[in-house]
Amino acid sequence: MKRVAIVALMLSFGVAYIHAQGVDQIVLTCTTPPPSSKTTNGCRSTELAPPPEGTPPIIIGNTLLFVAGFWVWCQSPNGGTPYGPECKGSVYVEEVDLVSGAGKYQATSVSGNSSASGPTGLQVAFTSSDGDLSCVLDVPTSPTKGGTNTLTGFCDGVPITFFNAGVQ
Repeated sequence: MKRVAIVALMLSFGVAYIHAQGVDQIVLTCTTPPPSSKTTNGCRSTELAPPPEGTPPIIIGNTLLFVAGFWVWCQSPNGGTPYGPECKGSVYVEEVDLVSGAGKYQATSVSGNSSASGPTGLQVAFTSSDGDLSCVLDVPTSPTKGGTNTLTGFCDGVPITFFNAGVQ
C-alpha cells in the first residue's frame, strides 16, 4: 500500500512537470473591484481582505499599492519559440499616498518571464515598467476555463492570492 502511494505521488509530480514542459504560451487576466466595492464578480485578491484570507497590504515608502488588475501574455517557459520565455502585458495599480490619503489609478506596461518552476511547476514573473510593482505568481498547470483559477505568489515580497483569475 505504501508503494502505491509513493508511485501515485511521483506520478502527480511528473504530470505537472510534463504539462508545464508542453506549454506554448500563458495568458493571465485579472480585474479586481476597488477595496470599497461590494461587487463579488470578477477576480479578487487577498490584499486588504479581512481575515482569515487577508494578506498584508503592499506598502513602499509612504505609498500603498493596490493591484487592481493585470493582463500578462507569455511565451513558452522553455523558450521553444523565437521569443523565448518572455512576458509582456500591463498592470493596473491604485497608488494611495498614506500621508494625504489621495489615490490615483495608473496603468503601466510589464515585462517578465515564465519558467517551469515553483510549487506548481509553472511560474510567471513580471515587473511594471515604472518599477513600482514586481510579482511572481504560481500558475495552475491544469487551468479551468473562464475566470475560475487561483494564482498565488508574491508582489513586492508580500504574499498574495488572486481568486477567479483567467488562465489560458
